[in-house]
Amino acid sequence: MKTNPLFYCSFSICLLISSYVSSQKDTVIAKKNDVRRLEAGMTGNLSFNLVQAGDAFFKPTGFNHDLSVGMIFNTRFKSSTTLGISTGFEFEFTKLNYELLDSVFYRYAGSNILQKDELGGTNYLLTDRQYSSVGVAIPLMMLFRMQPTGDWTIFGKFGIRNSFLVSQKINDRGFDMGMDASNNTTWTAKDNANLKGLGESFFYRGSVGFSAGAQWNFAGSTSLVPELGFYYGLTPLHWRIVEDNYTLTSSLAAPDGSYFYPKSRQNQIILKVSLLF
Repeated sequence: MKTNPLFYCSFSICLLISSYVSSQKDTVIAKKNDVRRLEAGMTGNLSFNLVQAGDAFFKPTGFNHDLSVGMIFNTRFKSSTTLGISTGFEFEFTKLNYELLDSVFYRYAGSNILQKDELGGTNYLLTDRQYSSVGVAIPLMMLFRMQPTGDWTIFGKFGIRNSFLVSQKINDRGFDMGMDASNNTTWTAKDNANLKGLGESFFYRGSVGFSAGAQWNFAGSTSLVPELGFYYGLTPLHWRIVEDNYTLTSSLAAPDGSYFYPKSRQNQIILKVSLLF
C-alpha cells in the first residue's frame, strides 16, 4: 500500500508548529523564572516643545526642542514583577525661540544684560530671541509592564519629569539705539550672541505625563526600548519675584512702570530610545 505524500507533508508541518509553540512556551517560562529586579542602560530623547505664550510680546517660533542623553534605571517590585519604578538622569540641550510682536527694549554692557536697578549700558530694541540652555532631567515614573510575548514586553509609564537649569546663553537679534551728530536717534542692526542674563529662565521645570512603549529583548540580556510620551508642563519657563531684577521694558520713555518678564509654559512630546543591559 502506497502512502500519500500529502500525509507526510501535513505531518511535518504539524511537527514544526508543535516544536515552535513548545520552544516559545519554554522561553516564556524561562524568562518568568529569571526576572531581574534592576535593568540599567543608556537613553536618548528628542523632545518637541509645545510652548504657550502668556503675554502680548513674546511669540514662540521655529523648532523648539530638547535633545537629551543619559542613563536609565528600571526596577521591579519584589511583590509584583509587572510593577516598578523608572528613573535616571539625562543631560538636556534646549533651544527655545521667540519673535517679538511689539517693541521691547533692554540695556546691556558687554555680554551682560542689565537689570532694572543697574545703571548705564546700551539701549537695545529686541526683535528675536533664542534661549540656548543646558540642564539635568531626573524623571520619576511608575512603570507598568504586561507579561512578555516572545521577546517583546509592552509597558506604560506615569509620573513626573524634573528638569534643573545648569547654564544658559541668550542670542538676540535687533537694533542698537544711539545718537548721531545732530542728536537724532539712530538704530543700528546688531546681533547679540552669548549674552548672560541672571534669572532669565526659571531654574526648575516640572511636568507630569505618561508614555507607552515596547521592550525588545534581541540578544541575551540586552534590550532595545522605544517609547513615546506626552508631558504637561506645571511650572513657568520664566519667573522673577523681585521687580528690580526685571530686564525687559516696553517703553524707554517711561521705564519705571513698563518693566516685565516673559510669561510662557510648555508641554512636551518626547520620543525616547533606550538600550538596557
